[in-house]
Amino acid sequence: MTACLAAGGCVTCGDEAIAMRVVEVDRTRGLALCAAPAGERSSVEIALVEPVTAGELLLVHAGTALARASGGDPL
Repeated sequence: MTACLAAGGCVTCGDEAIAMRVVEVDRTRGLALCAAPAGERSSVEIALVEPVTAGELLLVHAGTALARASGGDPL
Protein backbone atom coordinates (compact mmCIF):
# COMPACT_ATOMS: atom_id res chain seq x y z
CA MET A 1 0.00 0.00 0.00
CA THR A 2 2.86 2.39 0.67
CA ALA A 3 4.07 1.96 -2.92
CA CYS A 4 0.66 3.10 -4.21
CA LEU A 5 0.68 6.19 -2.04
CA ALA A 6 4.28 7.07 -2.88
CA ALA A 7 3.66 6.67 -6.60
CA GLY A 8 0.60 8.93 -6.43
CA GLY A 9 -1.72 6.40 -8.04
CA CYS A 10 -2.38 2.80 -8.94
CA VAL A 11 0.81 0.76 -9.31
CA THR A 12 -0.75 -1.18 -12.19
CA CYS A 13 -2.14 1.59 -14.38
CA GLY A 14 -1.03 4.89 -12.85
CA ASP A 15 -4.56 6.21 -12.42
CA GLU A 16 -5.85 7.75 -9.21
CA ALA A 17 -9.23 7.16 -7.58
CA ILE A 18 -11.53 10.13 -7.97
CA ALA A 19 -14.45 11.25 -5.85
CA MET A 20 -17.75 10.88 -7.70
CA ARG A 21 -21.28 11.73 -6.57
CA VAL A 22 -23.97 9.04 -7.03
CA VAL A 23 -26.76 10.38 -9.24
CA GLU A 24 -28.86 7.25 -9.70
CA VAL A 25 -28.63 3.58 -8.64
CA ASP A 26 -29.53 0.54 -10.79
CA ARG A 27 -29.71 -2.23 -8.17
CA THR A 28 -30.67 -4.88 -10.72
CA ARG A 29 -27.41 -4.40 -12.62
CA GLY A 30 -25.25 -3.44 -9.60
CA LEU A 31 -24.35 -0.09 -11.15
CA ALA A 32 -24.64 3.57 -10.27
CA LEU A 33 -24.63 6.58 -12.53
CA CYS A 34 -22.06 8.91 -10.98
CA ALA A 35 -20.89 12.46 -11.67
CA ALA A 36 -17.26 13.60 -11.43
CA PRO A 37 -16.26 17.08 -10.22
CA ALA A 38 -16.06 18.44 -13.80
CA GLY A 39 -19.58 17.17 -14.48
CA GLU A 40 -18.83 14.16 -16.67
CA ARG A 41 -20.96 11.12 -15.83
CA SER A 42 -20.20 7.41 -16.01
CA SER A 43 -21.55 4.06 -14.90
CA VAL A 44 -19.77 2.67 -11.86
CA GLU A 45 -19.80 -0.87 -10.46
CA ILE A 46 -20.91 -0.70 -6.80
CA ALA A 47 -20.64 -4.30 -5.54
CA LEU A 48 -17.76 -3.50 -3.15
CA VAL A 49 -19.59 -0.66 -1.39
CA GLU A 50 -23.27 -1.67 -1.44
CA PRO A 51 -25.75 -0.50 -0.36
CA VAL A 52 -25.40 2.82 -2.16
CA THR A 53 -27.90 5.68 -2.35
CA ALA A 54 -28.18 8.75 -4.54
CA GLY A 55 -26.17 11.67 -3.21
CA GLU A 56 -23.35 9.60 -1.68
CA LEU A 57 -19.74 10.39 -2.51
CA LEU A 58 -17.66 7.40 -3.66
CA LEU A 59 -14.00 6.92 -4.50
CA VAL A 60 -13.91 5.40 -7.99
CA HIS A 61 -11.04 3.76 -9.85
CA ALA A 62 -11.26 2.03 -13.23
CA GLY A 63 -15.08 2.13 -13.20
CA THR A 64 -15.36 0.49 -9.77
CA ALA A 65 -16.35 2.16 -6.50
CA LEU A 66 -13.68 1.20 -3.96
CA ALA A 67 -14.87 3.10 -0.88
CA ARG A 68 -17.10 5.84 0.40
CA ALA A 69 -15.36 9.21 0.48
CA SER A 70 -15.24 10.93 3.84
CA GLY A 71 -14.63 14.48 4.89
CA GLY A 72 -15.76 17.65 3.17
CA ASP A 73 -17.79 18.03 0.03
CA PRO A 74 -15.41 18.39 -2.95
CA LEU A 75 -18.21 18.34 -5.52
